[in-house]
Amino acid sequence: MAKGERTRARTVERFLDAGLEVFAERGFHAASMDEICARAELSRGAFYSNFSGKEALFYALFDRHAEDQVGRITAVIDGADSLDGAIAGAARAAAPDDPDERRWALLSTEFTIYAARDPEAARRLTVRDVVLRERLSAALARFVGPDDATTLARYAIALYEGVQLTHLVDRDSSAARDLLLRFLPAGLHTVES
Repeated sequence: MAKGERTRARTVERFLDAGLEVFAERGFHAASMDEICARAELSRGAFYSNFSGKEALFYALFDRHAEDQVGRITAVIDGADSLDGAIAGAARAAAPDDPDERRWALLSTEFTIYAARDPEAARRLTVRDVVLRERLSAALARFVGPDDATTLARYAIALYEGVQLTHLVDRDSSAARDLLLRFLPAGLHTVES
């Protein structure tokens, strides 16, 4: 990577980190570009040379989070010897005790509600959701048929997102992990029947 590319990558990471913090603290709509730039300690010009606006910053955060989360989960699934082992390992990998995961859940929830009211935002978010589901389905297809893998991926994502919503309020990490460990395996038995 050339020096200019490294500098740009560091700039983007600073904006992503700052954006996640400010969005989580203030909310997507209430966060201002000035706050994000100040937190990143970079100029508005630097922001706009990398992102077209707050929505573009959100999608970049989505992509970064998805790559980390899905990469971690699919690696566990790929290393599993059975579907039961894959599901249990995925549940553990999906529920890290990480403050950034809480920040992401706050931002993701708010943005999902926004997208539900804005057809273009919904379309762009759905495209990304489909990519995640396909990656998870592809990993699960090692153990079940493609249709069941897709259904199981949808179920796992829905359960995870529901657990994250509860966790935002009660902040009980062990309860969130227990729900995933208990009910993700239950869902796989419905596809095996």
